[in-house]
Amino acid sequence: RLNNPAEVTIRIMDFGMNLVRTLSQNYSLSAGDNFIVWDGRDENGKIVPNGVYFYRIDKGDSDPIFGKIMVLL
Repeated sequence: RLNNPAEVTIRIMDFGMNLVRTLSQNYSLSAGDNFIVWDGRDENGKIVPNGVYFYRIDKGDSDPIFGKIMVLL
């Protein structure tokens, strides 16, 4: 949810904080609810192994938002 329009970058990282995939790079989103879906694939299109992954959302001049995702296939 964005209070104001912003350019957003979303990255997925593995447990070692290595970049797995960039979902959006400076993508312009409007204010309100926005959804970007990760299909569980890396930059090469391969499905990632089961495990814990982390996301980082950078939006405008705000502090980044961090969280984690558990992948179980």
